[in-house]
Amino acid sequence: MQVTELEAKGLHKHFKITVDANRIKSEVEKELRSAGERVKIPGFRPGHIPMKVLEQRYGKSVQSDVLKNVINQSTSDVISQRKLRPAQTPKINIEEYKDGGELIFTMSFDSFPEVPDVKFDNITLDRKTFEIPEKEVDDTLARFAERSPKLVRAKSGGKAAKGQVVKIDFLGKLDGVAFEGGAASDFNLELGSSQFIEGFEEQLIGSKEGDDKLVTVTFPKHYPSENLAGKETTFAVNVKEIMNKEMPEIDDAFAKERGMADLAALKAAVRTQLSSEYDQIVRNQLKKQLFDILEEKYDFALPQGMVELEFSTIWERLQQAKKEGDTSLADKSDDELKEEYMQVSRRRVKLGILLAEVGHRSKIQITREELMRAVMQHASMFPGQEQKVMEFYRSHPERMDELRGPILEEKAVDHILAQVKFNDKKVSLKDLAEEEEDESDESGSKKKSSKAAKTKASAREDDEEDSKPKSAPKKKAAGNKE
Repeated sequence: MQVTELEAKGLHKHFKITVDANRIKSEVEKELRSAGERVKIPGFRPGHIPMKVLEQRYGKSVQSDVLKNVINQSTSDVISQRKLRPAQTPKINIEEYKDGGELIFTMSFDSFPEVPDVKFDNITLDRKTFEIPEKEVDDTLARFAERSPKLVRAKSGGKAAKGQVVKIDFLGKLDGVAFEGGAASDFNLELGSSQFIEGFEEQLIGSKEGDDKLVTVTFPKHYPSENLAGKETTFAVNVKEIMNKEMPEIDDAFAKERGMADLAALKAAVRTQLSSEYDQIVRNQLKKQLFDILEEKYDFALPQGMVELEFSTIWERLQQAKKEGDTSLADKSDDELKEEYMQVSRRRVKLGILLAEVGHRSKIQITREELMRAVMQHASMFPGQEQKVMEFYRSHPERMDELRGPILEEKAVDHILAQVKFNDKKVSLKDLAEEEEDESDESGSKKKSSKAAKTKASAREDDEEDSKPKSAPKKKAAGNKE
């Protein structure tokens, strides 16, 4: 194998690699002989099939596999021998190859920069501390109760009003034909909750028990189901019951319905959950401070390919958000946005490299359990398709690296936070929450801008969303896949 370095400009590496024809020929023959031991061809015994027959039958596919293996092994050898650290998967381009001849290909990539030794013991962060008052626990329980009211049948003969719940059967049709997901029975719908698409609930106000209503609505232009997006449809609705909502008493019985021994145990669980949520706010603020310090304190060259890839990801999300009606950044030109988000991309790449280096030098390990939890968490983002997501990662283990990075970064942050100094200041929960709203996100851009780069959700979110049927008139997050 001959290796010629074509370019070594900054972090960019570019090599020409020539693989001898005899090596490829030897590998092809080896693979063909191996195949001859396994395959069955009429008229020949396994292990006694002539090489010419094997070449005719399997030569092309075996040669393709051999070339891939030779390229992978050659690139690995070059990287290992020269002690290089590619920041991304090398780009391979086959320059020359003919059957029976030598293979010439190029390999290019950006390498990881030399990162200075990161010191933590001279870093001091402002840390907010807090207590969970009893009133916060009581208010949280009250919100639980509001989201799980008792439904009591209204007096006979009354008309359905906003705020009441109607139990309905419905069947949706598009151009007179029923469509998938457009029907449900005994569905409890709170009028005025905006749970269904605009216009559906309003047309049921004033109805009585036993009424049959024909509801006409137009689906949003960006509705996930393309066959319904922007289309006018009709729903045959039967109003079976009208019910009032009554708030339950917050007592031991209320707690037991939620799997707790008594009210005291429920309050303790709520307090623990609140503490965890506010601890996360504190941690986010500490991370923001830490990242600002690291970005300012350390300077080194960045792999341009990584920066461009990060930027393209952000830009793609931004364009998708615009398509879905996000106007939060309408006052900025594309050039201004590109400059802003290129800075965000550079920051993210720099911090990512710093944290990766901390993990490398501190010998931080990622366990299989941590990786599987990340897979399951990612799968949970696709309701109804969890199994497919799990199978995808089992079939494509190389894609695990996309999940490995964020885990490593969080563990590196924990490693750093265990060594820095803190100035503690006690604050109220209100002040802590308000400071979180005003803070920039970890990328350095304001939260409003950060949200604009994501697909926005228009659905009403509550604790019972997952238990609702996939009925067509429901409002859904724009862009979500069913």
